[in-house]
Amino acid sequence: MIKKRIRYIQRYQDILTALFHYGFGHLVRDLGLLDFVRTPKRKKDPNYYRSTAERLRLLLEELGPTFIKMGQVASTRSDIFPDYLIKELSKLQDHVPPFPFKDVKAIIEEDLGNSLDSIFQHFDEEPIAAASIGQVHKAILPSGEKVVVKVRRPNIEQQVLTDLAIMEDLIGLAEERLVWAKRFNLLEVFHEFAEALKLEMNYKEEAQNTERIYKQTEDEEDVEIPTIYPSFSTKRMMTIAYVEGIKITSIREEDGYDLSKVAETFAKSLFQQIFVHGFFHGDPHPGNIFVKKDHTIALIDFGMVGRLTPEMRQNMALLVIGLKSRHTDKVLKALKNTNIVQDHVNQQLLRDDLDALRLRYYDMPISDISLGEAVQDLFAVANKHHCKVPSDLTILGKSLLSVERIVSTLDPNLRIMDLIEPFGRTLIKERYDPRRLSSLLKDEIVDSVELLRDLPRELRSLSKTVQHGKVKVEISVPEVDRLINKIDKVSNKVSFAIVLMSFSIIMVGIIVGASLTSEPTILLQLPAIEVGFVIATLMFIWIIYSIIRSGRF
Repeated sequence: MIKKRIRYIQRYQDILTALFHYGFGHLVRDLGLLDFVRTPKRKKDPNYYRSTAERLRLLLEELGPTFIKMGQVASTRSDIFPDYLIKELSKLQDHVPPFPFKDVKAIIEEDLGNSLDSIFQHFDEEPIAAASIGQVHKAILPSGEKVVVKVRRPNIEQQVLTDLAIMEDLIGLAEERLVWAKRFNLLEVFHEFAEALKLEMNYKEEAQNTERIYKQTEDEEDVEIPTIYPSFSTKRMMTIAYVEGIKITSIREEDGYDLSKVAETFAKSLFQQIFVHGFFHGDPHPGNIFVKKDHTIALIDFGMVGRLTPEMRQNMALLVIGLKSRHTDKVLKALKNTNIVQDHVNQQLLRDDLDALRLRYYDMPISDISLGEAVQDLFAVANKHHCKVPSDLTILGKSLLSVERIVSTLDPNLRIMDLIEPFGRTLIKERYDPRRLSSLLKDEIVDSVELLRDLPRELRSLSKTVQHGKVKVEISVPEVDRLINKIDKVSNKVSFAIVLMSFSIIMVGIIVGASLTSEPTILLQLPAIEVGFVIATLMFIWIIYSIIRSGRF
């Protein structure tokens, strides 16, 4: 840890000084890192009157790409962080200038092994968008197809890895020294975030995600996923078909758009990804959704995706059933099945809180219930009881909220529960489909047969282990350190008593032996009896004192 701080001393100072500037100096002090801070200038802090959440957002924006991305991921974790912080972090934007065209040209030519003029028929030098990880340029392929090219910022990987190393150090230190940091399990959340960010920097991952969503939506006539051009894509750059359209929240009826139809098409497409395929767009905000003149919905930017296993989708169906019927036990069962509820959780208290949540929605018409908010509320209750919510489920909650917000902007009268109901019915039918149940039964029978087949061999192995006396027994004792300490004290006292007894026997032997010989010895000339008596008396008094002081006699 110390080596890490020395290695990244300059960046450490930047981060810790920024913490001071935005009013988080007490955190640096509690972490014991004041020596790494440059002395801040003594002037009126313009951030003094801002809220804590706003100062945190400004801090993350100043510290750059890694911290911005961390804040954006944190804004999806309503199961961990409070609402006021989530709302502020949701405002995080990548306020970064574009990097020079010469760097763009160098990266493309190095990765594709040819000159830019040979690779593209035309390439716009001015980017159409710039973000913390990379920027986007319009171009034309030699075949005449219009494309956009995403190019990663030079040296961004090293910068991100450095920041991740520092963040891991600081969060680990916080969990050691700050109670609230340990309660939030920040290190575990950080590791999820770090892996997601590393994948996002690798454009090959995004290309694969896009290809998978493309295949899922082939049969959907009103949905378009842009084509990826693998021959013009690498880890640091990605070439995608250009989408001509308008941002979904910018379309107007006076321009000829049917807002209700667009909203329904968009929502159903996302629900199809979530509840049918289990692989879905993890960041469907308006900037990633475009509408074409023919009302086709175009989805872009699949750097963040969510994954739901068939079992998780079935449990989501059970959750929807519980919410719709306002049945607390069904909701609790769904949470258990998704491994959100661990063994250490007090299930009675959790059930009480879920019942209180049920009562909140009891008098509300089902069509007025926000599924996204309901799921977020469930995750908040789970977090209160220190349950672990899988990251894919938090991405799901965020995606549902994004869909609902866009739908309500386009058509406030369109109820999300009405759109999701057919998918819920399908999941319910699948859950109780005899073919699925028979398949599960078949798997259970196969597993049981395998177990029975292996049982004799396992029993023989266990028998041999017992015969050789090699059975390992693990004993768990509460407060084992204190117990060992007590045992040490007792053994020391026993040893002390044995030494005293041995000393007494030796003294007696010396005196008796000396008295049986007629020749004078040095021992007879010494006051052995007096000396031995004094030593034995002192040792005896010490033992009695130790016993009385312990209070156990």
